Formats: sequence, C-alpha cells, structure tokens
Amino acid sequence: MVWKKSDGTIIYSGKSWVDDNNIRHPTNWNIWTDTQKKSKGLTWEDDPTPLPPFDSFYYYGWNSDGDALLPRPLAGLKVTKLSEAKQTAHSMLSSTDWYVTRKSETSTAVPSNITAFRTAVRTNYGVLKTAINNSSDIDTLKACYAITAGASQENRTIDATSNSVVNVSDNTITSNGHGFVNDEQVHYNVGSNSSGEFSEVIGGLVHGTTYYIISATTNTFKLSESHSNCGDATAISLTSLSTDGTAQYFTSQGIASVGHTFPNPNMSKYKV
Repeated sequence: MVWKKSDGTIIYSGKSWVDDNNIRHPTNWNIWTDTQKKSKGLTWEDDPTPLPPFDSFYYYGWNSDGDALLPRPLAGLKVTKLSEAKQTAHSMLSSTDWYVTRKSETSTAVPSNITAFRTAVRTNYGVLKTAINNSSDIDTLKACYAITAGASQENRTIDATSNSVVNVSDNTITSNGHGFVNDEQVHYNVGSNSSGEFSEVIGGLVHGTTYYIISATTNTFKLSESHSNCGDATAISLTSLSTDGTAQYFTSQGIASVGHTFPNPNMSKYKV
C-alpha cells in the first residue's frame, strides 16, 4: 500500500519529494490528511491481491495476467510419476524379497499371506501405471492422486451389540442411509462403554483401523482390508458382536484414487 506521484513514482514516508509543479514537500508529508495528499497530486495504490498458491510439480507459475497457471510439459510429468510409482512398488516389495530368495535357494514355500501382499502391490502398480499413461492433461494426471470427500463426513454410529446391525452370517453392517460408496475409506472406532473404557471390538475388526467399503447398498455395507485396485478386495469375516459397544462408529476418510490405494502390509490378511 503506497502513495504515488502521477508518473508512478512511489513516495516514501520520511523522505521529502518534489511534485509536478517542482515544489519540494517536507519529510513529514505523511501526516497530511488523504485529501491534502491528493490535492498535491498523489494517488493511493493498494497492494495487489496475492495469487493463490500452486503445486510447483505441475506448474511453472502464474501467467503475467495472474489468471492462469502455466503447466509443465505433460510428457515429463508422466515420466516422473511412472518412476515414482515404480519406486513405491519396489520399496513395498523389498521387505519381503527375502522370501522369494529363500524359495529359490531352499525350495521353502513363500507364505500365502506374503504372496497375496506382493500380488496386491503389483496389481495396484499396474492400475496406477495405466492411469498415468492414459492421462491426457494435467487435471487427469492430478486425479490419479486425489482423495475426494465421501457423501457424508458425519460419524455413522451403530449398536454393535445388535445382531440386526452386525450380521456375522453375511458379514454386513446395517446403518440406514449411511451414504458410503464402494472403495470409500472408513475409520473404525469402538467408542466407549458405560464405564468410560474402550468398548469391545466387533470380531474380525481392529479398533482405530481404516477399512474400505465394499458391497454397499442403501442401508448396509461390508468392509475390506484392501481397495479394489489391489485385486483382492474381499469382505472381512465378522466373527462376533461387541458385548458393550452400543455406540461404535465409522467415519469417512474420503475416496482415494489409485495413487493412494497400495495395500497396507499391516492388515491381517497380509501378515504371516
């Protein structure tokens, strides 16, 4: 925010200046009223509105008019993202490579859970690789790494002690009008019992864990330990009701795109 002369020269506080009529004004000119300043030919100029931040991976910056971003070359971005995806998959597989080496050297079978995890990593990588290669512009490439909001961000509270809510026969959970969609991430919280302690979990689930929705209907859903992009999204077997969890809840964590759906090695189906 500055005062300027008619030729655009900035007038600084504490410095004398000469106006268009060649009259020098004192260093304390800033004590004048705005009306007095304008009578001497000064105009007030607000600071320009700062431009919004941008992702420097995808864009060079704003154009000179400040109304459009200047994209980086798509081909180069895709090469970088493909390299990152490959490195992610390699890193996730590296901790279990020794099972494969052991099998080669001693014919000891690789545990089925480890094989499942490695297959899921490669499957998700393949889906991500295809999505990157098929990206036709910056927006579609960015969409590979987006996490969008679910239909509702409200906690969906259930009575986990009720067999009309938790069905251990078909592994469904009933929550009327829950709004969740397939592949949406939901965080499971056991809530508190009447003693103020953590309630007992639903058999087959783990408190504080994020799962994926599958087989969603208007009022019911099932849970999976992995996203469909991993190729092994099956319903978790619910083995028992909670004995005291009358206010357990699921909270949406959004709908993740393929760049965020690699399998979680800590899920039970991948652990040895």
